[in-house]
Amino acid sequence: MNEQTKKSRSVLALGMFDGVHLGHRALIRQAAEAARRLGAEAVAFTFTDAPGKLLHLPVISLSTPAQRVSWLKEAGADRVDMVDFTQSFADLSPEGFLAYLRERYDVAALAAGFNYTFGRYGAGTAETLKQLGAEHGFPVLIAEPVLLDGEPVSSTRIRARISEGAMEAAEALLGRPYTLTGSVVSARHIGHTLGYPTANLETGEQLLPRDGVYATYAVLDGAACPAVTNVGRNPTVAGLRRTVETFILDGAPSLYGAELSVAFLSRIREERSFPSLEALSRQIGEDVKTAKKLFDFEKKTVYNPKGL
Repeated sequence: MNEQTKKSRSVLALGMFDGVHLGHRALIRQAAEAARRLGAEAVAFTFTDAPGKLLHLPVISLSTPAQRVSWLKEAGADRVDMVDFTQSFADLSPEGFLAYLRERYDVAALAAGFNYTFGRYGAGTAETLKQLGAEHGFPVLIAEPVLLDGEPVSSTRIRARISEGAMEAAEALLGRPYTLTGSVVSARHIGHTLGYPTANLETGEQLLPRDGVYATYAVLDGAACPAVTNVGRNPTVAGLRRTVETFILDGAPSLYGAELSVAFLSRIREERSFPSLEALSRQIGEDVKTAKKLFDFEKKTVYNPKGL
């Protein structure tokens, strides 16, 4: 074992924590409060990738591993232990998974969500976890669902809202604007031609909002800059793949190769084809005006996904 995985007295919060939404944050707070009472560390135990990736299923995430680490710590975790989900993990029985945790940590308590499953084929449930905890002499805290509009906050609900382009609704469930993070890559430079140079974001496996134009914040070097972002295939110029292109309203230096985060606030319009580049440029100008009006009323602080 390396220094980070040496046994320590820990309250373990268990879960994938994709998106670190309001329900996840409530669970982490519960674990942190228990850790203080028990003189232990609050440790979020999670996996680098969703288990489905092991089965070569398409995995579309609400957050990158780095975002999850930052947000879990912000929620109250003293430490985040992120391990690879391997076939060995997939084959563990619920009892075997608990044995793994007990061998790695001095378990003071466990915390999990009401719908948590673990072990081979998800055979273990929150109730199983409570039974195993009782057998081994430590408490198991099961977090109740956090309700919004009478329904539990869940990653499934958030995915649906993002896929609809309903970014305000997604933000309400997440407790922060939905944020994509990736590297800025070179593209066809059409934005420069139009007078609106854009940063083209390579987003990897993160879920993209519904195609359209959005008021966003571009988070760069610790500063949240008002921006307009297009998600889609750029039909006016016969784009072949979905892209995320962000125009920073106040201008920005060349960003190629830089890491950039884009926080989505509100959908301005659908993406559509224009009869000419001139018409597209005029529409982008109108989009910028619309976004500026939104920013005039925008009072919130946008959480920086990099923790800068």
